[in-house]
Amino acid sequence: MIIKVRENLEMRIREATPENAQESYNVIDRNRAYLREYLPWADGTELSGHLNTLEKWQKECEDKSEFVFGICLDNKYIGNIGLHDVKSNNNSAMIGYWLSEDCQGHGIMTDCVGALVNFGFYELDLNRIWISCAFENKKSRAIPERLGFVQEGIFQDGTILHGVYHDQVIYGVIKRNWGKSN
Repeated sequence: MIIKVRENLEMRIREATPENAQESYNVIDRNRAYLREYLPWADGTELSGHLNTLEKWQKECEDKSEFVFGICLDNKYIGNIGLHDVKSNNNSAMIGYWLSEDCQGHGIMTDCVGALVNFGFYELDLNRIWISCAFENKKSRAIPERLGFVQEGIFQDGTILHGVYHDQVIYGVIKRNWGKSN
């Protein structure tokens, strides 16, 4: 499955191949110090387990329980974005994302999140999509804010990163309000 975002930007469900696992691992490894600030999984990512992760994501896509896309700029893998915890009983999902540090500041993730929200609302018929960001992560928080998500609350000590608790800001948007403020 491919979602075209811009002429040279697309989101692809990645096949579980050794080549794709190596490519993903290389981007994570190059960005490990940057990613680990807010994504504790970055420290535990090893090539040996990455193919298993791609296989898991592929199965979850087939089951329609998670949709994890690789972000590709000019056909080069630069990060991930996903609809997680797709709940059929209440038609909701959470978006998670990360992008290679050298590709930030060009609106790539904002455009990808917008495209994924459209996919969730108009292809999967979801009603609510939400994003959780560390309170201190201003770059990540700017994305849902730019797209018109509503700040719904703050989970005090909502996550633990490297032994330190951090507040999590929760943003949400419902289908009937999507596009009204952006």
